[in-house]
Amino acid sequence: MAAQLNVSPRELALVPITSEANNIVNGGLSLGRGDEVLLWDQNHPTNNVAWDVRASRFGFAVKRVTTPSSPTGVDELVTAFTDHFTDRTRVLALTHVSNVSGVRLPVAELVEAAHARGIFVHMDGAQVWGAMDLDLRALGVDAFTASAHKWYMGPKEVGLLYVREAHIQDIWPSIVAPGWGDSAETRLEGARKLESFGQRDDAALAALGVTAGIHDTIGPRRIEKRTEALSQRLKQGMQDIGLDLVTPMDPALSFGVCIARVPAGQAGEISRRLYAEFGIAGAATGGMRLCPAIYNTVEHVDRAIEGLRQLGKC
Repeated sequence: MAAQLNVSPRELALVPITSEANNIVNGGLSLGRGDEVLLWDQNHPTNNVAWDVRASRFGFAVKRVTTPSSPTGVDELVTAFTDHFTDRTRVLALTHVSNVSGVRLPVAELVEAAHARGIFVHMDGAQVWGAMDLDLRALGVDAFTASAHKWYMGPKEVGLLYVREAHIQDIWPSIVAPGWGDSAETRLEGARKLESFGQRDDAALAALGVTAGIHDTIGPRRIEKRTEALSQRLKQGMQDIGLDLVTPMDPALSFGVCIARVPAGQAGEISRRLYAEFGIAGAATGGMRLCPAIYNTVEHVDRAIEGLRQLGKC
């Protein structure tokens, strides 16, 4: 997995899930009064509300950034955050692709701007790991989290935590259990100090290794291109039947999460019927959300579009 992400194995820890990994980061950084954490308001609660909980205990400030609902370009998204940078900003906590809008943030550009101000950048990658050909070294993020059971197509209750080598010493572990080691000789090395949980699900960890092999066989770049092609076809089809997209059509501003607006209060029922009548699983998140993955076919995408067309007339 380290090779797939272009990082060192020392910089990776295997933790139970993205939520746990996010909390390790926001609970492990040393922050206090006078410090400020800047969030995207579309972050998952474990990379959003969790910061509020820490702030109420340690006294640092939390500010949220709202980006344009229909962004027109990368610069517009970057400016939405950099306009809120101050001398007190210590952390910028982002989500690579939003699960409530499908908007894809320009991570490399935001990291460059943040690092110029000495700001630590944490990124929740739950909606990209396993679908996007990620180079964490090139993106420059200081911490990255994800879950294996989503796009990576692996076991549940295994997550990924990456911490850039220069910052491993800056994050304190949330849990210290057997396996941490009671001397310098036995202590877990690198980011693995953050995966001391006592008993683990060994079968799930082994399954993760098998999953990594599948990704090597297919190739991350091929997976990314396929995911983009299917999602672009889906968004175009949604538009063609008259649905209003929440997710930008531009692939530079979006990726695999595709969301369309539906009448208020009807997303849940449409999602239920789309599954029951057309065999297509979606979610009522931010509208009608569909996420075509590598195991989906063009026929699946077209069936989803036809289902939405028919249900839209009901």
